[in-house]
Amino acid sequence: MDLESATELFEGARRPEQARALFAAASRVRDRSLGRKLTLTAHIHMVTRCELSPSCSYCSLSSTIRRVQDERDRLPTRALLRAVKYARDRGVRSLVLVGGTDLQGSDRTVRKVVAAVRSVSDAEIAVDVGPSISPETVDWLRGENASTVYCSIETIRPKVFRIAKPGDDLEARIRFDEMLNRHRVRMGNVVMNGLGRKEDLLDSILFLRRFRRLLYLYISTFRPVPGTPFVRKRPGSLGGSLRALAIARLALPNVHLGLAEVEVEDPGSAARTVSQLAAGGGNTFAGLLIYRNRTVDNLDRIRDEAATVGFTTS
Repeated sequence: MDLESATELFEGARRPEQARALFAAASRVRDRSLGRKLTLTAHIHMVTRCELSPSCSYCSLSSTIRRVQDERDRLPTRALLRAVKYARDRGVRSLVLVGGTDLQGSDRTVRKVVAAVRSVSDAEIAVDVGPSISPETVDWLRGENASTVYCSIETIRPKVFRIAKPGDDLEARIRFDEMLNRHRVRMGNVVMNGLGRKEDLLDSILFLRRFRRLLYLYISTFRPVPGTPFVRKRPGSLGGSLRALAIARLALPNVHLGLAEVEVEDPGSAARTVSQLAAGGGNTFAGLLIYRNRTVDNLDRIRDEAATVGFTTS
């Protein structure tokens, strides 16, 4: 699939009959490649501070409103351990530790966080802190059963990236992902619908096909956050994200796909189970979202909704 054919599919699926055909094709590919058993994870935010300056234009951290910034406060160690124990008690066996990016490196902090989690849980761990850790720490993580590392590009288009993420470094992210691929590390990534044009989104998805170790890809939908530089920017559409998800399934048949659950910037994003499955999403979704000031527990709802369309969960 090239960008031209992906764009034709995306545009054609604005019509309901073509959308149904696209989603059905994507679902068949998903069923054939991954089956119909979902794994539910807990995403715990924020385990490291974000040191990007300036902060990303869409992120709560760039808001001039203090209470909005506070939504992404770093979790103190005690709160982190409470979150891990809560996930354990709810039967979740897979954790995603989400933190901010430090382009100067945060090896020591990440190792301390993972060691603390390991003191109370033997769950599988994924680490999502951008290009903030060294190859040596990546290798160390594997020894701690933290064998998945995320480094999200959001968009592959340099101009769109610079406007949305003025304090970040796209090339550093690509180099980091290339290092993960060379080290044969399971990789996760996120792209965002609404930062640029549809071609930017689709090109970003297709770009990720070069990484053979890519296992997880999620599509977030831009929503303007009060007080941020992007507060007046037009939001991305959920329909566009679902169409992009279906196209991603055709391009990446063996990758776990879904809509990114970012409850702070996109309230309600964790409540779209059936629509994601209908578009070919699966088979790993966040059932728990834990922030310093809120916990969103969707485990029972996802299990119930998934069962209505023929999926089991673990």
